[in-house]
Amino acid sequence: MWKYSLKFSLRSLLRDAVRGVAARTLLYPELARNERSAPALAAYVAARCRLLGLPVPAQPNAVPMVADGAATMAKADVRGTPQRYLRPRGLGTLLRNKIKTSGSSGQPLTVVQDLACVVREEAFIHRHLRWMGFEPGQRRAWIRGDVVCDAQPADGRYWCYDWPGKMLMMSSYHLAGATIGAYCDELRRYDPVIIHAYPSSIAAIAAWLHAQGRRYEGGALRGIMTSSETMDADVRAQVEAVFGVKVFDWYGQAERVAAIANCEHGSYHLLTDYSMVELLDNGDGTAELVGTSLNNRATALVRYRTGDLVRMGEGPCACGRQFPVVEAIGGRKERVITLPDGRQIGRLDHVFKGADQVVEGQIVYRGRARFELNVVVAAGFSAADEAELVDNFLLRVPNVTVSVNRVAAIPRGPNGKFEFISLQEAA
Repeated sequence: MWKYSLKFSLRSLLRDAVRGVAARTLLYPELARNERSAPALAAYVAARCRLLGLPVPAQPNAVPMVADGAATMAKADVRGTPQRYLRPRGLGTLLRNKIKTSGSSGQPLTVVQDLACVVREEAFIHRHLRWMGFEPGQRRAWIRGDVVCDAQPADGRYWCYDWPGKMLMMSSYHLAGATIGAYCDELRRYDPVIIHAYPSSIAAIAAWLHAQGRRYEGGALRGIMTSSETMDADVRAQVEAVFGVKVFDWYGQAERVAAIANCEHGSYHLLTDYSMVELLDNGDGTAELVGTSLNNRATALVRYRTGDLVRMGEGPCACGRQFPVVEAIGGRKERVITLPDGRQIGRLDHVFKGADQVVEGQIVYRGRARFELNVVVAAGFSAADEAELVDNFLLRVPNVTVSVNRVAAIPRGPNGKFEFISLQEAA
């Protein structure tokens, strides 16, 4: 446990020095003013637009439909010709890094962002935490896909500690009927104010507690922050009943072109100071989110199609914030697999993260702890790349069998998409 605790503690110190302090002290006060002041919101959006060379919207808090004939861009454009969208380096944008992700679609993507974009993202997350009543320096827990312990820890602890960040780092890969009790005991002992979790992870813990006729026993908890997956209404209700607090969901993506956040009244709000969002009608009462980044000065993402659908709400929220209400979000639901030993495995996009030679990837579960990785690959994909995929998978899901299949294409469903995690049990 100590080596993992040291790793995350050092990472936390570096991140706080580079982005955390600036996000909390310099940017958060500005974002806080946008919440309840229409003039402040309009001035903020106008300033960001001018900085990025974008037209200033006449109604900064409106969510219009994409105009007929307006050009849009998609993930395939960024993957195919990323240099086309890079802005020249300039004062304030010299320091850059890359976000590597597969997302829930199984299509690896690399996006270049400047340091200021990273800091601003931290400030938006901090504002959402403040909606929950969180104060800097309070304890938190994290159950979100990081490798935080050995595959089979000798001491039976599936967690480590980020000491300076006051974060209990828990594995989302070891949740099972035989282990969840230990998770609950450690959460009660550490008593975090906020729990960050994948919906599938916190749902597994809530279901176990419910089946035991128990409730979460920590006294400091103020909220549970979820993201990366869709949480069904009945699952949310059980989590909130078992833990005794509200779930505050966050929708975003690596491209940073749209963000939606839950408030304390349970409403979803489209954050119109995060990006300029337009809607592309889907013909069934929903619309695709099409976003233009207001934060990234390194990559020009203008009218970027996210592939995710929303249904807009009506009227203001009782919370009093300026941001429009979203009735429902679609496009992020993923399958949860229960292994023979009881482990419940949900989000696995980390397997393809950084796999630059993988065009598309799909995880197929064949039953009896057997997995196959279907990959559409680029010309440079090698045996070493294949071995790295297997190692990445076994690092997160040990004691299973996994193989890699190179395929020409992954079949799509009627909606044009494929299941990222597919259940195809062998006879």
